[in-house]
Order: sequence, then C-alpha cells, then structure tokens
Amino acid sequence: MIFCLHIQSESNFFIADSRAQDALNSLLAAGRSGVSFFFILSGFVLAWSVRPTDTASRFWWRRFSKIYPNHFATFLVACLLLSWRGMEVIDFERMFYNLTLLHSWPPGQSDVWYSFNGPSWSLSCEAFFYLCFPLLYAGLRRLRPAAWWVISVASVLFIAVLPFGIKLFHEPFGWSEHFIVYHLPPVRMVEFLLGMCLALLVRGGWWRGPGMTVSIVVILAGMAAAAFLPEEYGLARDAACTVLGYSLLLPACALADVRRSRSIWRARRLVYLGEVSFAFYMVHEICLYAVRHTFGDDHPHRPSVAAGVLVLATFCFALVAAMVLHHVVELPMMRLLTGGRRRPVAGGVPPAGSGAVLVGPGGERAAAAAPEPVAAGRT
Repeated sequence: MIFCLHIQSESNFFIADSRAQDALNSLLAAGRSGVSFFFILSGFVLAWSVRPTDTASRFWWRRFSKIYPNHFATFLVACLLLSWRGMEVIDFERMFYNLTLLHSWPPGQSDVWYSFNGPSWSLSCEAFFYLCFPLLYAGLRRLRPAAWWVISVASVLFIAVLPFGIKLFHEPFGWSEHFIVYHLPPVRMVEFLLGMCLALLVRGGWWRGPGMTVSIVVILAGMAAAAFLPEEYGLARDAACTVLGYSLLLPACALADVRRSRSIWRARRLVYLGEVSFAFYMVHEICLYAVRHTFGDDHPHRPSVAAGVLVLATFCFALVAAMVLHHVVELPMMRLLTGGRRRPVAGGVPPAGSGAVLVGPGGERAAAAAPEPVAAGRT
C-alpha cells in the first residue's frame, strides 16, 4: 500500500497521461493508511507474543537488533545515492537525528523527518513505542477486560476524529497540523496502544467481532470515504477512515489461525513475503529514487503502458533488494547481536496453543506460543 502511495506521488511516471494520473490519485492515496496499519499491527504482535519471563533490557535489545541494522544499511545506501546525484550529504544535525531515531520529533523540520531514507521516519515512532512497551504492558495487564474494551473504543474514536479536531487546538502549540497528527510519536502511540488492547482481548478470549471478509469490506469502504474528504483534513484522514476496519481485521486474522480456519495468510510464500516486508519497506523508496533518476526525471513523457511497465519493474527491483537486505543484513545481524538462531518459516497451520503467524512493521514475529492461550471456549 505504501509502495503504491509513493508511486502515486511520483507524478513523473504518468505525466504524459493526466487521466491515468488522476485515476492513480483516487485509487492509491489511501495507501497512506498503511502506516496506521503498521502501528496497530506492531502493538498487536508485541502484546500477543510477549515472553512472561522477559526483562525490559532483553526486549529492547531484540528490538534494536531487528530494526537498526536495516536502518543503518539503508542509511549508507541513501548517502551513496545522494552523493551520486551531487547532493550534499554531510549534515551533522540531520545525521544525528536520523541515526539516533529521533528524526520524527523536531517540529516543523520536514528536511529532518524525511532525511536520507524517507520512510525511516516511522522507525522514530516505533523506537518510542518500544521504549514504552514494558511499562504499557505491565499497566494493561493490571486492568480488567472491560478496561481494554474502553481503551480500544476510545482509541478508535480518537483516531477517527483527530483530523477534524486538530484544527481546534493545534494553534496554541505553534506546531503544524501535519506534524501533530502524522509525525509526533506520542500521538501515533494511540494506534500502538490500540493494537496492544486488541491482542489482549483476543488472547484472553474476550473479543467479539466479524470475520475477515466483513473486516476487509469495512476497510475498503473507509478508503472510499477518505477519497471524498477534502484535502484540508490532511494526512490523518486516511487513518481516520480505516482504523475501524483495521481494528476488526487483525483479531479476525489471529482467530482464524487459532481456530485453524481457512486463511490465505498461512501460505508459505505469503509468510515469507511477510518476513521480508520490513526490508521491503526500508528499500522501496530508495529503489524508486534510483529508478527515477536513472531513467531521467527532467523530461518524463511516457505513455501509460510504458509507465506501468516501469512501475512493475521497480516493484520487482525493490522486492529483490529487500530479499538481499533480509538475508545479507537483517538475519545475520540478528543472529550476531542476539546470539540466537532464526526460527524456521512457519507454513501451514500452527500447532495447537500457538500464536498466530503475524509479522509486524518492525519485523516482530508472533509465531511463538502465547503465554496465556486463547480461551477457545469463550471465543
């Protein structure tokens, strides 16, 4: 979804055919909500697969071992590409914020937010989520299921009204609406907290909701609604319109695995693509940038068919690059830093009592048994 969003924003691909570009704008703009899905999924997977004997330091080190090697490797590649384009690379302020995963915090500095490898801004939010996770989880475990429901509903409502309500209270801070609703980690943590509560409800057998088909219909309806909202509601409108559908879909997919229902998501190839999805997220914008400037962006007058072929080739290029990053950097560095061995790819139906086969945006993998199995009788 996010790859499609960035294709849609690269207008040079279809500049020769305005109708194709208009169609892309309508169809793919909702891909921005993929970031919201990432954050909800991250909270869900981490709360689902928490280890009861774990310590905060071990948890933080595993998260660092998973996300930082990919971040650093793509940072270096981005520096090489920028140098190739004759652009200035040495900027100590931007490098400091980027390499310390703080680049989503400075208000009003888009050159810092999207510095070097643009999509890495979301890792700044994820790093904040990971830092807070042990405390959040300990607090949530002390609450009753009714409180998890209240927090879940309140989170959905907060995300849904945020693009409308932000216009009322952003001015006293002197910060832009864009920064508050899209980049500020404490605001985006509401989505992460929502995912955690959903996982606790499902794992405890308290979840009540529709299946995958209905959930996907709700998501598509939300995307259609977002396309009709005025641009003035900004980047948060897509998340506002899809958060309900995403909140229904994740528990439905998890329960399909626990109940051993039919689900395409357990297919071995799709599980593998899920495992490389974090690497794909980290390389796709770099690949787009390389293709744009290799084929020339000064005179981009291509017919739609040629542009479509170029888009498909770019996707394949990014997928191959993601596989290389996954196998050459991500997995070896995880083994080196954690001293552990990679679990085999989970194909087919998980064994009884196991957690759902899910992979989060930071590569969180929930194939291990949940410490408190789902109460199948209640669900």
